[in-house]
Amino acid sequence: MSRIEAGGLKVNRDLVSIADVVQGAVERSGKAFPGQPVRVSLAPNLPFVRGDDRLLEQVLFNLLDNAHKYAGDAGAIVHARQEGAEVVISVTDEGPGVKPGELERIFEKFYRGGRADGRKAGTGLGLSISRRLVEAMGGAIVAQSPAVRRRGTRIVMRFPAAQATAAEPRPAA
Repeated sequence: MSRIEAGGLKVNRDLVSIADVVQGAVERSGKAFPGQPVRVSLAPNLPFVRGDDRLLEQVLFNLLDNAHKYAGDAGAIVHARQEGAEVVISVTDEGPGVKPGELERIFEKFYRGGRADGRKAGTGLGLSISRRLVEAMGGAIVAQSPAVRRRGTRIVMRFPAAQATAAEPRPAA
């Protein structure tokens, strides 16, 4: 976290395939949380975004990690689509949700909300780090709650859609 705050973390601004990043994060989530489902919904023909594929995959894994910790066995949904000139990626869970007064606070360093079982989870750094990384890649991240049927939380990331230049190689599909 201190490297991010001090500007010491090098963040690439390469063309990133959202489908590849989602696949990597979901595979990691499956290994870390066997038996907890992740549903994926990707719009066809998603444009690339500019960023760092490793760091964006880590952010998405952090969001899935939170969804599994706070929603229990309900699983998570990853959705990606294009809205105008932006690519929107969201992770939604069906846990108890986040209180309206905490929707911004959950991105503060060391802030920890209660899990579905009432216990505190994690160190309170995951969402703070995720926000810093998303912003370093030119994106934005917010929390919405309730998300589904008056429950749950949805974390939404928005990135400008990128266009490859003729001289720039496209990521392997």
